[in-house]
Amino acid sequence: MRIRLKIRSKLMLSILFITAIAYAITVGYLVVKLYNISLREAYEKADLTAKESANLVRNFLNKDMDISRTMVHTFRDFQNMPQERRVPYFIDMIHGIAVENPDILSVWGSWEISMLDSTYTKPYGRHRYTFYRENELLKYKEETLNTEGDDIGGGYHNVKLSKKEAMIDPYWFSYTENSPLLLESSTAVPLLDTTGRFAGLFGLDIELSHYQSITNSIEPFDNSLSIMLSHNGTIVGHPNDDLLGEKFAEHFESINEQYKITEKVYNGEDFSFVMVDSLDGEEYYSTFASIPIGETDTPWSFGLKVPTSVLISEAKAVSRNSIILSLVGLGVLAVALWLIAYSITVPLTRARNVLRKLALGKIDSKNKLNVKTGDEVEDISTSINTLIDGLSKTSSFANEIGKGNLKVDFKKLSDSDVLGESLLEMRKSLIHAKEQEELRKLEDDKINWATSGMAKFAEILRQNNDNMEEFSYQLISNIVKYINASIGAFFLYNDDDKEDIHFELIASYAYERRKHIDKRLEVGEGLVGRCAQELETIFLTDIPEDYVQIGSGLGQDNPRSLLLVPLKLNEVVYGVVELASLEVFEPHVIDFVEKIGESIAATISTVKINLKTVKLLEESRIKSEELASQEEEMRQNMEELQSTQEEAARKTAEMESLINALNESSYVIEYDEKGKVISVNDAYLKLTNQSADQIIGTHHADNLLLDDQQLEEYNKFWDTLIKGNIKKETSKVKLDGNVYTFIETYSPIFDENHKVVKVLKIAHNITDFINDDESKSKTVRKKKK
Repeated sequence: MRIRLKIRSKLMLSILFITAIAYAITVGYLVVKLYNISLREAYEKADLTAKESANLVRNFLNKDMDISRTMVHTFRDFQNMPQERRVPYFIDMIHGIAVENPDILSVWGSWEISMLDSTYTKPYGRHRYTFYRENELLKYKEETLNTEGDDIGGGYHNVKLSKKEAMIDPYWFSYTENSPLLLESSTAVPLLDTTGRFAGLFGLDIELSHYQSITNSIEPFDNSLSIMLSHNGTIVGHPNDDLLGEKFAEHFESINEQYKITEKVYNGEDFSFVMVDSLDGEEYYSTFASIPIGETDTPWSFGLKVPTSVLISEAKAVSRNSIILSLVGLGVLAVALWLIAYSITVPLTRARNVLRKLALGKIDSKNKLNVKTGDEVEDISTSINTLIDGLSKTSSFANEIGKGNLKVDFKKLSDSDVLGESLLEMRKSLIHAKEQEELRKLEDDKINWATSGMAKFAEILRQNNDNMEEFSYQLISNIVKYINASIGAFFLYNDDDKEDIHFELIASYAYERRKHIDKRLEVGEGLVGRCAQELETIFLTDIPEDYVQIGSGLGQDNPRSLLLVPLKLNEVVYGVVELASLEVFEPHVIDFVEKIGESIAATISTVKINLKTVKLLEESRIKSEELASQEEEMRQNMEELQSTQEEAARKTAEMESLINALNESSYVIEYDEKGKVISVNDAYLKLTNQSADQIIGTHHADNLLLDDQQLEEYNKFWDTLIKGNIKKETSKVKLDGNVYTFIETYSPIFDENHKVVKVLKIAHNITDFINDDESKSKTVRKKKK
């Protein structure tokens, strides 16, 4: 039986049905597309976060590897050094490195015995020299190892065979029996002689708790988990401290077998995968970024595990809102259609035909009605025409969006146009997604540019470290070229003469030509001096016209930006790089120059050490010749020394009598270099009515009566003593309720190296004398009154 419906029912149902399909197709397509875009961006964001974290760790590890490499570079020409000088000079060098790098557990070096003793012919056996820290104290240890043969398969033996740099896999180690076990790793750089034969191995021991802190601090997403693995799959960083030092494959066997994690980490691969956790049943996205270390074949890896629900939460929210808006739009449309259809009381043939076409999806402006009845039919016709226009515009807009034309113009039918509003929001979301993609690509380009630059300048620093002038020119010329600057200058901190410390313009570069300009700046003078003194980068875009000009074949022009970067290492400045450009330097360029500035400073320090080493070797040769000529003179002096010893014995007896007299007449106290009492004579104990146990171990300033100004002067006073200067002071001391006034003489006591080891104070009590003077002063004032 055929069902007949009223016109209002037909109109409402047909238009609502077609509109619903259009809504479903359009919104469904957009929701699915937006969901996939958001998910892909979330995965890329997680991958980028892992790479950034890996680069952070890489910088720390490469810094330690650079120190080891510097030690090897310093001894590259060790064969030209006398055998007896190699060990003392090496010990001095690693001691200096250990002092300057308090965050390093130990600095060590192993020499093949055959390289230190030409009479030793065995191909094994080594001497190891180590400076290590125990309870914050720097200690030294020497060992002789492998005299019966090399430890086959050990870290030392592996590097000895490969002759390549290595990052030793993590291990638990204690330097003494009483020290706790520490999870640490070691950098190892081999030293080869001129024939390529293995001579020794130098490196650092690094405590890995620092990398655990880095891992714990990285949580870019809610409920995310960070992990760091070494080359052999040892867990270096993990939220669970109990897993540190354990093998990843042993604790996560099923996951490792399924995704070959430790195998890919070992091969230095970047990889990611989606997994379902067997414990909570939740889906996670896991990504791993390789951490190449120096020139080693033992990369580490940084991993990030993020719940998929967190990554797609924003995409779900947008999808949900789009669906809700579409349903609201359908509801509003249904109500409107119902009200319009209900008011129709007579057959509307033309309107029916047009609506029938619209119901079939035939949207054509030629079908618009031209009714001028002046009643409800005209209103209906006008509404139908408006609907045709709106759907045409909406369809055209949707088609343009589908083609990727996000700049197409579109105006809503009214402020209540839900469909138009949804489409505009959709376009806004797509534009935002496109902008984010472009920004991400731009950031990737900047990161790749900086990474390539760091590698380029690392090679330059390795190749030019024996001639300061050529080294400086290569650096400034390559910096100017790499950052597209116009001119550049390299100012070196010259402290060869301690009486004439200044900054020297050692190299400059402009338009492919060297500009040899004799110029020096005093410390603190101009922008260069200020940059070095404050240890801060100076970046100017408002530059005085007469400061500097950039010249070319077309004339002269003032730069738009000026950049000065201090070359500093451990808060010590070694020089300043000055750069100018006709364009404004971008922040990532400034950051890049600051980073390579630290590497340049480290290399300058090494170059200066090498030059000083050559100078010291020459001075040693000259002194050896002088010692030979003085040997005869010493023999003659020995005869005079014997008679002098007899005189010294007599004077020693006199000195003991003098010391006894001094202890009887004065108050004598000895302090260590930190100001703590280490001995006190009986006269002072008797005066203060105290025992030696009560005074020894107390600080010099414990009982002094000082105001704020005197306290500041007191700190300067003690620093002067430690520098070896004799001081005389008058001080008041409060002891057991009594105030004593002393005239004191402080004399530093030196050891054989002229280093202050303690301070001797000789004091005289003038309390009664001061009190008498004060009493006399009061009496005089009373008489005057």
